[in-house]
Amino acid sequence: MEVAKGIPGKLVVFVIGRTVQNLETTEVVDVKTLKSAPSYPDVVPKQKIIRLEKRACDGVEVDVLVKAYLPDVVVVEASRFVGEILSETTLDFKRSLIGTCRTILQDFRCDSSYDEEYSVYCISGYSGDPEVYLAQYGEKMAALLKNERIPLDEEEVQITLSSCLKYGKDDLTIVDWDGAFIFDSAGDFQSNIELFEIANLQLLKSRILDHQLDERLERTLRIIQAPRQFPLINAGMVRRAVKEIIEIRTQSILESVERNINLIGDWYSARLYSLIAKKFHLDEWKANIAEKLETLEDAYTMATENFSASYRQRLELLLLAGWFVLLLLYVADFLFLR
Repeated sequence: MEVAKGIPGKLVVFVIGRTVQNLETTEVVDVKTLKSAPSYPDVVPKQKIIRLEKRACDGVEVDVLVKAYLPDVVVVEASRFVGEILSETTLDFKRSLIGTCRTILQDFRCDSSYDEEYSVYCISGYSGDPEVYLAQYGEKMAALLKNERIPLDEEEVQITLSSCLKYGKDDLTIVDWDGAFIFDSAGDFQSNIELFEIANLQLLKSRILDHQLDERLERTLRIIQAPRQFPLINAGMVRRAVKEIIEIRTQSILESVERNINLIGDWYSARLYSLIAKKFHLDEWKANIAEKLETLEDAYTMATENFSASYRQRLELLLLAGWFVLLLLYVADFLFLR
């Protein structure tokens, strides 16, 4: 295979965010692929098209596709064919595309503190084994995936390029934390890009849930400490506190199991998603969330026991106060009425 001096390709970037709006959709995205894949009903969330438009970015026109994962996740995808995808200007252009995507996310009132961005470099129209490109341009490709302008160490280049998957003789997908290269001579990119978007969706939800659990643990600890600070807290506040802890615990469990992606088997899509999930450390996120849920469970138990003890103490105080009043009445009756 003779490698061209330049590598033309399609640069695709997307940013995913969560919105407070009620998303209105028009149609389901129909993803067609040339690679065999099993059907995963009710496992892979469906994308819905919101709108397709063209926008100006750095003086050129780019394609923008806005999609949704119902009920509240927006995906803004921007793409443009680039004559030399390994050019030094590609990183600057990519940042501009991401800025355009984030501007559109703001229209949907997405939380700017929590979004996920990703870049995919799509190469097609060649013949032969794409690994030839790695031998000649591997350092530049690794630098693009790492968003670095400095030369990378040879070992770092090898580690980056080794996280890859081949299916046919003329295709190759290289996966990294911030981006990926997809080589497919027939230009069959969309199904792979959808898997990258699903993985970023899971990462976004994991980050949001992890932050929410941190906040809820802090609130639970404050509730636990409240009876000590205010020993005469009334029973109504105790009941509301316990009810809040139960709601927190239930909601956290529901969010942790929502849309758990589980592609099984040796099919291409399952193997690729497994590689992406490993690179994104999704299992570590899941384990961390499970640990925090257990901590919240322990805090819930402690709070319940604390409230029960506090309630018993108040009853004992009330009983003692009642006996003391009766004793005073008895003494008064003995001294003054007889």
